[in-house]
Amino acid sequence: MRSRTMKRPLRVRLGVYTALLLLLFTATAGDLEPTFGRCCAYGANWAREAQQCSTFPAPVSGIPSEHQSICITAAGICCLRYFRDEQCQKGKQAAQVGQDCVSSSNQGGEYFKDCCQGCKLGLFSGSMGMGCNMGFKFGFPWDSAFVQCCMQVAPGSAASFPDIGNKLVDLNNLYPGVISTTLTYSESDDLCARFAGKLCAHVCVPTPGSYRCQCRAGFTLSTDNKSCIQDALIDRCRQNNPCAHICRDTGVSIECSCNPGYNLAPDQRTCEDVDECEVTSGLCGRGAVCQNTIGSYTCAHIPVADCPPGFAFDLNQQSCLDIDECLDGSNNCNQTTHFCINTNGAFTCQQKGGPTDCIAGYKYSSQQQTCVDVDECLEELHGCNPEEETCRNTAGAYECDIKCDDGFHFSLSLQTCVDQDECVELPCESGWQCHNTAGSYQCLELPRAFCPAGYKPLNGTVSGCEDVDECAENLHTCHSLNEICINEIGKYRCEPTSTNEVDEGSKFEILTHATFQTPVQECPEGFGFDLNTSQCLDIDECSTNLDDCSVSERCINTLGSYTCRLRRRCSAGYATDLITGECKDVDECATGIASCLPGQICFNTEGAFECRVECQDGFRYDPTDAAVCVDIDECLESPCEFGKLCTNIEGSYICTSVTTQSTRTTTFTTTSATTTTTSRPPSSCPSGFGRNPNSLQCEDIDECRNQVCEPEQSCQNSYGSYRCIWLPCDRGYTRDSLTHECQDIDECEEGLHSCQVGVEQCVNNPGGHTCQPQPCASGFTRDSLDPRQCIDIDECKLAPCGPEEECINSNGSFRCRHLTPCSPGFRRDEESKECKDIDECIENAPCTREERCVNTFGSYRCRSLDCNAGYQRDEQGRCRDVDECVTGEHTCQVPKEECINTQGSYRCKTLPECPRGLIRDPSLLRCVDVDECTEGTHDCHEGERCYNQYGTYKCRASSNSCTKGFRYNAYQRRCKDIDECAEKADTCEGSTQTCVNSVGSFRCIDRQPTCDFGFQYDEELKACVDIDECRKNLDDCEDGQYCVNTLGSYQCQTEGTATQTCHPGFTFNMTARVCLDINECEEGRDICNKLTEICHNSVGNYWCAPSPNPVTTSSTTNTATTTSASTNIFRIPPPPPLPPRPDQLCQPGTLYDTLFKICIDIDECISNPCPENEICENTHGSFRCNCRTGFSREESSKKCEDQNECQLGSHTCSQSQRCDNTIGSFVCIRIAGCGTGYTLNHNTGECDDNDECKLNTHDCNQLGPKYQCFNIRGSFRCKEKTCPQNQILIQSGLCINLTCDKGFRPIEGICQDINECAEGIPCQRNEQCINTRGSYTCRSLLNCGAGYQMNEYGTQCIDIDECADGTHQCRGNQVCSNRQGGYICQCPTGFKFNEIRQCQDFNECETYPGSVCSGNAVCENTEGSFRCNCKEGFKQSNDGRTCLDVNECIEIPGICHHNCINVWGSHQCTCRAGHNLARDNRTCSDINECEEYRGRGRLCIGICVNTIGTFKCSCPDGYNLVADGRTCKDINECDSGNVCRGENEHCVNTHGGYKCNSITCPANYIRDTRHKNRCKKVSLYCLEDDESCHREPLSYSYNFLPLVSNLSLPTTGQVDLFTMRGPLWLSTTVQFELELESARAPLGVEAATREFFYLKHTSFNQAVISLVKSISGPQEIQLVLNMQLYQQGKYTGSAIAKLLIYVSEYDF
Repeated sequence: MRSRTMKRPLRVRLGVYTALLLLLFTATAGDLEPTFGRCCAYGANWAREAQQCSTFPAPVSGIPSEHQSICITAAGICCLRYFRDEQCQKGKQAAQVGQDCVSSSNQGGEYFKDCCQGCKLGLFSGSMGMGCNMGFKFGFPWDSAFVQCCMQVAPGSAASFPDIGNKLVDLNNLYPGVISTTLTYSESDDLCARFAGKLCAHVCVPTPGSYRCQCRAGFTLSTDNKSCIQDALIDRCRQNNPCAHICRDTGVSIECSCNPGYNLAPDQRTCEDVDECEVTSGLCGRGAVCQNTIGSYTCAHIPVADCPPGFAFDLNQQSCLDIDECLDGSNNCNQTTHFCINTNGAFTCQQKGGPTDCIAGYKYSSQQQTCVDVDECLEELHGCNPEEETCRNTAGAYECDIKCDDGFHFSLSLQTCVDQDECVELPCESGWQCHNTAGSYQCLELPRAFCPAGYKPLNGTVSGCEDVDECAENLHTCHSLNEICINEIGKYRCEPTSTNEVDEGSKFEILTHATFQTPVQECPEGFGFDLNTSQCLDIDECSTNLDDCSVSERCINTLGSYTCRLRRRCSAGYATDLITGECKDVDECATGIASCLPGQICFNTEGAFECRVECQDGFRYDPTDAAVCVDIDECLESPCEFGKLCTNIEGSYICTSVTTQSTRTTTFTTTSATTTTTSRPPSSCPSGFGRNPNSLQCEDIDECRNQVCEPEQSCQNSYGSYRCIWLPCDRGYTRDSLTHECQDIDECEEGLHSCQVGVEQCVNNPGGHTCQPQPCASGFTRDSLDPRQCIDIDECKLAPCGPEEECINSNGSFRCRHLTPCSPGFRRDEESKECKDIDECIENAPCTREERCVNTFGSYRCRSLDCNAGYQRDEQGRCRDVDECVTGEHTCQVPKEECINTQGSYRCKTLPECPRGLIRDPSLLRCVDVDECTEGTHDCHEGERCYNQYGTYKCRASSNSCTKGFRYNAYQRRCKDIDECAEKADTCEGSTQTCVNSVGSFRCIDRQPTCDFGFQYDEELKACVDIDECRKNLDDCEDGQYCVNTLGSYQCQTEGTATQTCHPGFTFNMTARVCLDINECEEGRDICNKLTEICHNSVGNYWCAPSPNPVTTSSTTNTATTTSASTNIFRIPPPPPLPPRPDQLCQPGTLYDTLFKICIDIDECISNPCPENEICENTHGSFRCNCRTGFSREESSKKCEDQNECQLGSHTCSQSQRCDNTIGSFVCIRIAGCGTGYTLNHNTGECDDNDECKLNTHDCNQLGPKYQCFNIRGSFRCKEKTCPQNQILIQSGLCINLTCDKGFRPIEGICQDINECAEGIPCQRNEQCINTRGSYTCRSLLNCGAGYQMNEYGTQCIDIDECADGTHQCRGNQVCSNRQGGYICQCPTGFKFNEIRQCQDFNECETYPGSVCSGNAVCENTEGSFRCNCKEGFKQSNDGRTCLDVNECIEIPGICHHNCINVWGSHQCTCRAGHNLARDNRTCSDINECEEYRGRGRLCIGICVNTIGTFKCSCPDGYNLVADGRTCKDINECDSGNVCRGENEHCVNTHGGYKCNSITCPANYIRDTRHKNRCKKVSLYCLEDDESCHREPLSYSYNFLPLVSNLSLPTTGQVDLFTMRGPLWLSTTVQFELELESARAPLGVEAATREFFYLKHTSFNQAVISLVKSISGPQEIQLVLNMQLYQQGKYTGSAIAKLLIYVSEYDF
């Protein structure tokens, strides 16, 4: 089937309407013929203007409404036919000149190629003389092109078509049987084609030698025969209105709409009432109930009752209902130990009996480890009547609702059965619409669209057509066993299910038989593979619960994904609750949104707020402004007694006695402003006035002279009164309204500070404030680009971790991950932190000269030099290949490279890099997943949880996944930080601390001074000290972690356990991670008698010591023999009975141990009872004091005195030292020098030995690295290093392990041969053991042939597997295959033997050309195999041989600027309408239609303005853009009214404006009442000899003519402008003279001259002024035409006509 490039929408549209047209034509052909002819002419003319056929305007004027669709179809056919004719003629021209026949992208361009090909065949047949009339037919339009071109070149035939190019349309040949209704003209005679878009506003129709203008449908030709005026359309709504409310005729169809309060019903005609109360919640606000009405709603205001505590008023039920404190969380029960039980008006906290104890209505779930609700309805534990009631489960209980009939459900709010809207669940099938009815519903069929074969109505509506999947709907005819159905757009195809055949002759691949199996395609994200249809179908994430939408969001499935949208839009005054998703009232007063005036009080209401003014006593509302309180002047009512002076003050008044000079005042209120009036006695003046003694008149009293105001007030006198105004406070202070004192303004609290929010914090000062930098949280710093943001500090750049640790940065912190210690033979690289192999061969040279050192991975080997490199002698003494990959003697970079062993060597195969999110396992050499969540390499935001996936990870944020300190934000779909400070959820001290929010937490900062994060101010130390977050439980460590306090912060550790069991008397310290002693005395845990005993703490215990006894004094007298009673220095009351001791009394000096239940010794030395020079020695039950060293006890004083060791000779000074005694000791002072190798110690006076080894002053390094220094007193020795057993000392001075080859063992530092024959019998029976160096051989006593050996019992000869034991001689990459008594060497797959029996690569690409790889791949031979390299635009499939097309449009986002179309092996970029594809074949640039069509026609009869993708027409001032959007029509300002104000002004409409011209008659001339533009002579009488009077014109006429700029002249070369006629008397001769009086033009515009005009006589008494040259505007030209009359040759008079021409700026 040959493809066409005709646009699909046009073809479908024409096809549908053509079918409809044929049906109508069959019935009423005679009635439709005029319509066809007229509309076809419109379409052809539309094509002549080079317009798109698909943009033909509708509706068509003058065509009945029932024929509109037929007319549009006919116009489209004839429009497309015109373009096809034109392209066909161009195709035949291309064939004649030998051009290629390719498809054209223009309209009708498919006929260019068809006619070109037909013409080429005709030229060939005609030139060969084979005839032009054949019975074989190609079809239309090839046959017509074939015959024309064939007859043109046929021998002996006249050239019937001498010039195909000039014949634009050949209807008789291209369209047989169609009679042309229009004439055709050559290009030279077609003025419309020569001046395209310039002659007519709409459509130009050529006529012989001229043209005529036509208008498009809906327009009428104007009087200028060029412009088009829009017709007044017939309003079909007035003739037949089908709408219930509002009807609008669009010209194409009738649209119905509804009045406010209604919605258009599904029938698109009737209107249904909108229940505003249900659609919009909170419509009436608090205190009112919304009631729906027909077309509107009302708000019924209901007084809200005052409910008692524990109850709330319900507007729906109009009663006080109980508040469930347990449900709304307003209870204070401990959730871990108590249950919250709601009661009527309150709640109770019931203690739990155990971990599995639950309250009534709940049961313990062992799986969930918590109490869950008991479903009484499901478990049939309810007491509802099943015949009349339905059980409904609630939290902890159940309800019995009324049982409703089918189609109804029980309403909880109305407590009755209401109709159920079944249409919500979409019960009807596609193409049917659901209508709810009372108790049921109806499915009404929707009108379906007319779709061609292979298509069906889209979703059962009239909106369009969609493809029918015949394979999925089982509408195909494919054979079920041998064929498979594959769906295509508009059709399907059947492909055979062929099996894979076996090619046994193939040397490189053997395929097994397999039955056909539908391949499973890998679908993109959001799609799943359907095995039934073999297609990738969209996954509905919403119905399968794969979305992460929150409670307040509604999931909407989209193609390949889904979106989360808020469930409802809240009305003004409401906002969506981020947790429940419901609309809740916004407290405008609390959030500061309310805009109340100063002095007003804001009261929040449901959905709004009110600004109320409450005036205090002594004030009233201002009648001019109800929002202001003003003072009440009580003195106006004379409240004081007679003779007292009333003084009004703000809020009250004062009555003062005036009988004496001393004033007695009673003050009610003292405020800022005072007004003084006087009660009016009969003979006194009004208050505030005094009588003038001279004039006896009442005059104003200036009270301010008497200092009636306070010292800080300013007095202002007024008429009859005065005002006391408080002076303004200094800057930063304000006056208190009660005390009138100037107080400091807290700019920080009132928000009047100038600190930068988020960057600085405000600190209030007296009279001002300061802005201090706001510190970021630990681990963050200020962003230099945006100081408002705190960014993470990458601590890893400072290398804080140890050498065996890897630093991993995290948000706000870092962690040091302990690296696995490097194995022996490896050393850690400082930069990469990887364990790198140590090359012992280079660093140590451990092998002998007879050995070759080979470095291995982690070690080394010493190989014998007897064999070449890569080979090693075996047990039989033969050189065998060494598998370097197994022994580790390779240098491949594992895991980046794979080691492959070869004969005598190896090669390193580079492995491809693992995809992102995978890492190659060094041992398995395959890519394994990287757990970014565990390693901390993810980039999830704060609060988001990381979920590891194969090859990647996901950061999931939902209402349940946010971490502590974060809350899910439904708008941004992320976990956002909770501002605990703004929500008042912090624990800061409000009086002394300021809450500062941080990411995921908050911090409390002392207001003065400010400490860094993690520190607090200590009042005693007067400094910032560290906050122990662990002790104060301020950490956020998770379960399984323990908190470790650090300076300014803390860490959550996971090593070890979070708790520790300590011995009695100790407690576990979480900070130090040790058991510390408990001070029972300070914590009050002791049982000592507080009156008689003192508690002493000890390590792990305590003891009770008796209180000190009171000291007594006794007095005696000389005269008495008796002693007076003892008197105590202090008295104590007799002690109460001692509490019973825990056990028997202990001996003095011991105490009772409560832990071990025994008496233990008291260590008296703890309290230091001995003097300074003595040392306390504790004994059992007591202690003793001994002299310190250097002291001895004197017999007389019993005190320890200093010993003089120098005098006693007990010192240890040498002969070279002097002894000096000191207190408690002595010193030896050196009096002689030290020898070599010693240094004098001035502190001790001793000669200290010099350690030359540590001081590095020895010379052992001259002997080589094998020697080391050993220090001796006064000198050093150089000794050779000694190594441990089985280690040897190498030249570098290092001890390395002695590694011996097989058959040797290390003995005394050397490798010695092992005599295997002497240590055992390694050989079998019938074999003799012979020891060799490094091995042994077994000589068989049996004579076995070549390739055989004795069995393990030595009884018979068996085959030797040379391939297994490595004794074969296969070379290179040959493969050994064992045979009985021998072996053979074969080549591996992909290789073959060459002439010298070497395995040579087998080139599959040359041997099997075109059969190895698919056609869209290039075969590349590799060693032992081949590779199929896909061509550009293709990618490798899983089999490695087939290449799949790359869909660049999907896999390379943004590859095309506009539209991308995938093609086989490539892609094509197309542009939207109004754009051109650039040279890069991907970028789309806008088409400047205004410049594109400049010089080829006019897109606008006005100003053309280019826009992106299209253009628009605009008009200058004075023009209106008519309905076609392209024509600018002049506004006739003169028709709009009295635009000219003057009495003698005459309005002249110009193009784009107007002129008000005033006609002023010359002297002796007056206005002609019959002709308003003419001035006539006052008197026609002249003296006979008055020649000047006779020469005066009889009249002056003033004429005004507007012209467009550069008016196009017709072919005649002139345009008539003005005509002047004289009398028709035959005896009268008329002469005309034309003069250009003036021409005013702006700079740059050519002014008109006399040559622009031509005066011609059209008759004996008539002259015409013609324009012979176009005039450029703008300019004004004044012409004077003088007409002189002669009667019988005698001059009889003249008349002058003045012509004022206004040339506009524009040419339209």
